[in-house]
Amino acid sequence: MAKTNMRHGVVIGTGAAINVELGWVPNSVELFNVTDNDIITQAFLDWVIPFSGGGTTEIVAGMDIKGATTNATARIKQVIASATTWSAGTAAGVLIIDADSLVGTFGAENIYVTSDVSTGIDDATVTANVVHNIASGASTLAAAVTTSAISRYEGAAASASKGFTIGSVLSESGKVLRFRAFRDDS
Repeated sequence: MAKTNMRHGVVIGTGAAINVELGWVPNSVELFNVTDNDIITQAFLDWVIPFSGGGTTEIVAGMDIKGATTNATARIKQVIASATTWSAGTAAGVLIIDADSLVGTFGAENIYVTSDVSTGIDDATVTANVVHNIASGASTLAAAVTTSAISRYEGAAASASKGFTIGSVLSESGKVLRFRAFRDDS
């Protein structure tokens, strides 16, 4: 049975990025500017990595992968394939990464399953880690990026604090910002 963590709270915008520490990195966050009621931002913070050119080793949940160039590593939480011809080397789709297992950042590179007998086998080609943010205003809906987005906060090296970061554009000085953060520990 999956356990779902949910936290809600209030922060005051500072005009600079704000790290909201929860003790865990959420799968998704909703942020509301309640002072102006002018923008709602939703962020889906699970790492999603698009892949193509799957090799002959079928990548499945629970496997560990490694980047051939960056040496980034992660455990696969889910594979969503739009084409599933692994034996022909043409599989494509997205890899959902277990967020707590990610070490480093995948770039546009080949990856391999670390349990392969011969490491370095090209099991798939990936692009960079992706998180998805959506900002909606009174009459608009658009992708939110960089300082207008919410991102993962992995915590400082000397601390176990984890949570999310509110970008500086969203952190309007003196504005009341309410948030809801969710994590599904399945």
